[in-house]
Amino acid sequence: MNERNYKIARLYVLSLILIISYYFLDNSETITELIENNREGRDSGIIMFVFSAIIKYGSLVIGLGIFIFLSFFIIKEKLAPRSISKRNLTLLVSHDFGQVEKTISKKATNKIIRNTMNSINWNEFHIVQLENENGNKALHVSGNLSDDGLASGFVTEDDHILLVKPLQTVDQMTEILLDFLKGEEIWRNKYEYK
Repeated sequence: MNERNYKIARLYVLSLILIISYYFLDNSETITELIENNREGRDSGIIMFVFSAIIKYGSLVIGLGIFIFLSFFIIKEKLAPRSISKRNLTLLVSHDFGQVEKTISKKATNKIIRNTMNSINWNEFHIVQLENENGNKALHVSGNLSDDGLASGFVTEDDHILLVKPLQTVDQMTEILLDFLKGEEIWRNKYEYK
């Protein structure tokens, strides 16, 4: 489980704690006792009543808000790839430092990318590339797990930029390719290349 999923899980737990807190506060006599104990002055009783209502109903509203927002966000994220326009990207694999190049598919899909990345022996140097129809833009992930390390680059007719944050795993490389397949805008908003 990655850090993002941990954050989502923690927020779900927080929302459930807040909702359960509302339930206990609503069914307990604690708030009523506090108001009764502070009836010395008329103003202090009202202040205590307002304060307790803010705590009780605030925990409910915030808990439900977090739960609903997270659920909406996750559902929207799961449905988003289906609504993205289809792009025709060619998937290429090179090894022997670019000496041997093979076209895997003229129309890459999530499944083809995952299968290709999983089938490669990453103890040897490989380059996996997604290239547009014109061949003037290409995203590649490359390297090996033993000596050279892993990297990613984006090549256009005018420029060649590299991923700023170093890659540690094949799963990270696969995720970059899948995000690029979804759309260049999605990919650019998620990763920093210079």
